[in-house]
Amino acid sequence: MRESSSSVFDFLAKDVSAAGSFHSRKSGISAAEGEVLCAVDAGGRPTVLVPVEISNGGPLDWHSKSLSLQTLELVVDGVQRPFMILRCIDPKLHHQFGLLADDVLNAIELDPERAPNAVSATLDRWKNLFEADRGALLGPEQLAGIMAELSVLHELVRCHGPQAISAWQGPHGNRHDFVFADCSIEVKATTNHNNMVVTIHGGRQLAAPDRGDLYLRALQLERSPNGTSVPGKVEELIALGVSRLELLTVLGGAHYSDAESSAYEGVKFSTLSTGSYLVDVSFPRITAETLIPSGTIERLGSISYSIDLGHMEEADLDLSTVLIANSGQN
Repeated sequence: MRESSSSVFDFLAKDVSAAGSFHSRKSGISAAEGEVLCAVDAGGRPTVLVPVEISNGGPLDWHSKSLSLQTLELVVDGVQRPFMILRCIDPKLHHQFGLLADDVLNAIELDPERAPNAVSATLDRWKNLFEADRGALLGPEQLAGIMAELSVLHELVRCHGPQAISAWQGPHGNRHDFVFADCSIEVKATTNHNNMVVTIHGGRQLAAPDRGDLYLRALQLERSPNGTSVPGKVEELIALGVSRLELLTVLGGAHYSDAESSAYEGVKFSTLSTGSYLVDVSFPRITAETLIPSGTIERLGSISYSIDLGHMEEADLDLSTVLIANSGQN
């Protein structure tokens, strides 16, 4: 098993080279023009060096706030040759760059004759994740909400496989967190120890879905040093085969940045209880359909209300039977 790029970069950064040069190590992956190198520059910034042919199109020189991609002539083992140089500029993203570098190396290994294309295509897939604006750190309540959704996703992946992530639509702007071919699920978390009370935001969260029934899945969580953090749950999902890039991209829509994972590792949750509820005509809710006269909800702003689920009848929601859209599977 190949050593992770992150660990190679960390090792190389302990002994950075003189100004203007790279401290490098062979990656074990070869392109058509030679072996790809993992390196750090004089500032300790992680870099991937890919040997390339001299391009008739002139040198490449692209920069963003987080990454740079350029072609330069470097002397390696006494020979001067051109390299495509992919470098991380933002020190907060060094760990994420290691994941990108792993993906780059895998792509080159699959198609060594077209290594520059492999680098460019991989960078295009990861670019949005690196360039996303990172806001303030999330608080415990926000992390609890994300943990609840990841916990439901974990159940779905165990039942349906990694493709189940396609049902997680809330961070993409859908009014419901999970959307299936036959129903939808809104997920709520509470850290209230005494009651199963959840908060609903806006008049759309409990509105009827386009297809099938709507269920509310509520998780009662508590902070616990023996629990699981959001970064830990992310790694559990990746171990089950979920694409790291796809998962981190969806999490970005929920304002979660993996660049801040070290700050979130100490916020751990244990699940005290879980309940599922059918949101039908008898379920207490504020939506466009429940307000009179029609159209009233459009004139109301900042709707937020709490529902005590403690004495409500639970529904039999079996996640193994939901239909993942376009999967053709139960």
